[in-house]
Amino acid sequence: MTEQQPSNPAILLIDDAPLILDLLEDILESLDCPVIRSESGLGITRLLDQEEVAVVFCDVSLPDINGVNVLQMIKQHTPEVQVIMISGQQDFDVARQVLRERALDYLVKPFSQEEVLRVARQGISSYFQAVHQNEARIEAQRRMADLILLKKVGETASSGNDLQELFDQILDSIVHSVGVEVASLMLLEADNLLHIASSLGLSKDITRSVRVAVGEGISGHVLATGEPVLVPNIDQDSRFQSLDGGQRYKNQSLLSVPIYVREQLVGVINVNNKISGHPFDLEDQNLLVAIANQVSLAIENFELVNNLRQQTLELEHTNEDLVRVNRARTRLVCNLSHELKTPLTSIMGYIDLSLSFFNKLSEQEIKDNLVEVQGEGQRLEKLITGMLRLFSIESEREVWRWKSFGVPWSIADAFQYYQPAMSERELLTEIDIQDDLPEIYGDPEKFGMAFNSLIDNAIKFNRDGGLVRINAEVRNFEGLDYIYLQVFNQGQSVPPRAHETIFDSYTQLGDIDTDKPHGVGIGLALVKVVVDRMKGDIFLEELSEEGTCFGLMLPTEQTYNVLMG
Repeated sequence: MTEQQPSNPAILLIDDAPLILDLLEDILESLDCPVIRSESGLGITRLLDQEEVAVVFCDVSLPDINGVNVLQMIKQHTPEVQVIMISGQQDFDVARQVLRERALDYLVKPFSQEEVLRVARQGISSYFQAVHQNEARIEAQRRMADLILLKKVGETASSGNDLQELFDQILDSIVHSVGVEVASLMLLEADNLLHIASSLGLSKDITRSVRVAVGEGISGHVLATGEPVLVPNIDQDSRFQSLDGGQRYKNQSLLSVPIYVREQLVGVINVNNKISGHPFDLEDQNLLVAIANQVSLAIENFELVNNLRQQTLELEHTNEDLVRVNRARTRLVCNLSHELKTPLTSIMGYIDLSLSFFNKLSEQEIKDNLVEVQGEGQRLEKLITGMLRLFSIESEREVWRWKSFGVPWSIADAFQYYQPAMSERELLTEIDIQDDLPEIYGDPEKFGMAFNSLIDNAIKFNRDGGLVRINAEVRNFEGLDYIYLQVFNQGQSVPPRAHETIFDSYTQLGDIDTDKPHGVGIGLALVKVVVDRMKGDIFLEELSEEGTCFGLMLPTEQTYNVLMG
């Protein structure tokens, strides 16, 4: 807001004749305006800087400088000042010249009192009118500049992809458009302190180190009250007497406004050291509040865009998972048709053979056929049972019988069950179990089924004469006790591209068309479902040797209870 002009600016008289100066001063006394006398036109601009002058009476003929030149200097320096040229003779050319140079009037000596008062009153009126027009023009320019700034800030807030870049651009706009040397944007962080997110005119050390608590200093005062702080002169503001304004603020004036996002105070914008040297006013405060609103919108827009991007990524990942699962299910159907058809074909073949040649077959041959049918039926039953259990556990329809139990029992049961298969392939075994191993917590039957799947996997994918190695020990992770279990086989290694999907349902190694994998891809998926339900973890170990090693972290009952919280 422009400062109000004084109500009685001075009238300046310039003439080298003291009698003329006395005469004009006596006539103008009735106008209640200060009168300043000068017998020289030199130094006119310096005098105008020192005094508030509305009207100048200036003689055309001065000994040191031409009066027309004085007129030109006045109009160039302060166009609002009204100049009345006076002369001792009627000269049309001079009159035309001074009027062309924007003189208000041209008086010829001798002049009457009424004539002087009339032109003086007209000059004062024209001066105030010119001042008001200039103020209006300046205010219009300022409002236009404010609108342009807000438009620029709004566009920045709408289009910024990086929040830090957006803050920097907004502060740059404030500094250049508002005309300040120092500006900062502070945000409230998780520690409930204001941190400088962006600044101009401050050192990097200050930007990195400054932390402001609620009620501390000016920014902390804004944070505590939620209201803007406008300080025309900090040395005279009782709220902040402890601050050294002379050292920090060149003209002792500063302005801070809050930033709200959805009615929650999240930060503060600070500006100080106005380049013009003037104190901040309500117009500055209103502009900065509007900018703070734009910053609020920018933060909201950024959060919204980020959320949309995150949701888009999640949808993309979900879609990728659905595509992958769909492909895996298609693969399952192909595998399933093969896996089910093979034992069914064998069963039907042996039955047809036995029926067709029943009278020609010996009792032993019929018995052998029935043994083959039994084996294929068991294979078929195992396959179907495994799939149904996976589906049931995944759908969380299974009843879990929770208790603490020892891992060695599950290991012993699995090796006893798979001993014939291991002997058939001449597999070697190594078992290393730590003494006094704590019990794990879960459903013994379901964990046994999962561990059997790991052993079955270690046998199927091992090489003939290879090694199956089991290690079990206590591990502490993040202050909690787990049983760390390793299952190693010396067969083929899992390719890196399969590390992220090997535990997914229906996922197998090998190509169904060129390298028919074993099973239908439910073993490791079943293991992961059971281990996850027990609040444990399963993962592939990094190996320096050929083979595959699965690592399991299985919680004790105490650890499980802590994790369930």
